[in-house]
Amino acid sequence: MKVSYVVCTPFVNADRLSCNAGLPEVFRLLGMVLKRCLGSLPLLFLLSLVAFCIIKVLPGDPVEIMLGTAEKDVPPEQVAIMRKELGLDKPFVRQYAAWATGVVTRAEFGRSYRDGRPAITVIKERLPATLILVGTALTISFTIGIVWGLFMAWLRLTRAAQLDSFLIGLALLFYSAPSFWVGFLAIALVASCGPLSGIPVLGLHNPGETGTLLALFGHALLPAMVLASRRTAKVALFVRASTIEEMGKGYVTTARGKGLSSAAVIVRHVMKNSFLPVASLIGLSLPALLGGSVLVESVFAWPGMGRLAVDATFGRNYPVLLALIMIYGTLVIASNLIADIAHLYLDPRARDLELNSQSRLSRGHA
Repeated sequence: MKVSYVVCTPFVNADRLSCNAGLPEVFRLLGMVLKRCLGSLPLLFLLSLVAFCIIKVLPGDPVEIMLGTAEKDVPPEQVAIMRKELGLDKPFVRQYAAWATGVVTRAEFGRSYRDGRPAITVIKERLPATLILVGTALTISFTIGIVWGLFMAWLRLTRAAQLDSFLIGLALLFYSAPSFWVGFLAIALVASCGPLSGIPVLGLHNPGETGTLLALFGHALLPAMVLASRRTAKVALFVRASTIEEMGKGYVTTARGKGLSSAAVIVRHVMKNSFLPVASLIGLSLPALLGGSVLVESVFAWPGMGRLAVDATFGRNYPVLLALIMIYGTLVIASNLIADIAHLYLDPRARDLELNSQSRLSRGHA
C-alpha cells in the first residue's frame, strides 16, 4: 500500500486551513470564534450593570442639574414632573431595564444634561478626533518600536552590551513615565526650544485655519508621540525579547553556520517567527491607547472623547459619561477578542492545542 504524506509549513499562508485538516477544521475554527464572541456578551452585560450602578450612586440629582436649581429657584412640582418624564421615579431595576432596552434596540444612551442632545450625537462629534489621535499613536508606536527592538536584539547578538543596556534603560524610562508628565515636558520643550517653536501643541487646528489634512497631522503629531511613548517602549522590549528567543533556536544556528551575518539571519529567518506574538500585541494596544488618550487629550486640549469624558465627569453629565464608559468598554472587549482570534489564526500551535482540547472534551461528553 502506498501512503502519501502532506507536509505543512509552520508559517502562515493562504491555504493553511485546507492543508491542516480539511473542511471540518474550518468549522471548528469558526466554532472557536463564535464561542469567544458569545463569551463576551456576559462581560458587556456586567459592564453595563456596574456602570449604571456607579452612575446612580454618584452625587448630584440629574433633574436639579438640568433645571439649574443651584442658580435659580425651581418649584418642587416642576422637579417632580421632570423626574417622572425621565423615569427617575421608577425603581432601579425598571430604570436599568428601560435604559438597556434603549441601548440594545435603538442605540440610545439618554440625553445630555448640558444641552439636551442625545448622548451618542455628542460622542459622534468627538469620535473622529480620537480616532485620528489613537491611529497616529498606534502607527508611531509599532513603527518605531519594532525598529528599536530589532536594533537592540542586533546589538545583543553583536556583543555591543553597553549600547544595548543604554537603550533598554531608555525604554524602561519611557515605559514608566506617566503620559501626562511626558506631555507637560514636551510642551515645555517645544516652548523653550527655538527650532521647535513652530510645532503646534494645543487643539485640533489654529484659529482661522481651514483644517487641511497637513495642518491636522501637524497638530496631531506631538500629542500622538506623547501618547505612543509608553507603548513604543513596550513594543521595543517585546520585540527584543522575542527576537533573542528565536535566535537561540536550532534553525538559526544552522543559518549562521552557513555564513550568514546576524542582520541577515534576523531579516530572512527570525522576523517571520518573532512577529507572530507582536501581531497579537496590536489588538491589545488599542485599549491602552484609548485609556491614555483621556489624560493626553486634556493636556493638549484635543477635542476628542477622552477630553469629553473629563468634562462630563466634572460637569456631572452622567448620560454622556455612561455612554462613554460603555463605548470604551466595548472597544476594550472587542480588541481583546480580535487579538485572541488573531493569535489563533497566526499561530498554528495555539490553534491545534485549542482544537485538540475541544476534541478531548467532545469525546469525554460522548
